[in-house]
Amino acid sequence: MTEKYGRLIVDRDICTGCRSCEVACSLAHEGCFWPERARIQVYKKEEDGLDYPMVCLQCDDAACMAACPEEALERDLQTGAVLVKDACIGCGACVETCPFGAARLDEARDRAIICDLCKGEPACVQRCVVHALKYRDGAGRIVTAPVHAITLPQEKLHLKTDSNTTR
Repeated sequence: MTEKYGRLIVDRDICTGCRSCEVACSLAHEGCFWPERARIQVYKKEEDGLDYPMVCLQCDDAACMAACPEEALERDLQTGAVLVKDACIGCGACVETCPFGAARLDEARDRAIICDLCKGEPACVQRCVVHALKYRDGAGRIVTAPVHAITLPQEKLHLKTDSNTTR
């Protein structure tokens, strides 16, 4: 099955919460390590002891695009990613409308922050050492971190839920 647009795939069961994805994203977009400005954010669910990345799902009928009063969001014709144009006034309509919480507002710059899939080569995927992040392009091809990244065998990755059980 092929998808109309490329998108990031998250395997929350193996995410370690290392935040390498945030660092890689901020370096790619901001030119420095600034995780707060990353287009991907890792959240911790304390009660379950889980970390999970929040990414833009590049929705087919993106509510964020429809909500923008300035039409400052557009599709990248090659990747299908939602792009924030210079016309963005930072009103936050896209942030309020995103049902997944993936759009954020950079209040210092009065501009929306939305994942642009790094022109089809997401920096976050390239740096995910446990392959919890993957990129599926519009043709259905799956891309993971390059072979030189540190990888852990799948059988070693498990979540300890209490002293008696693992999953």
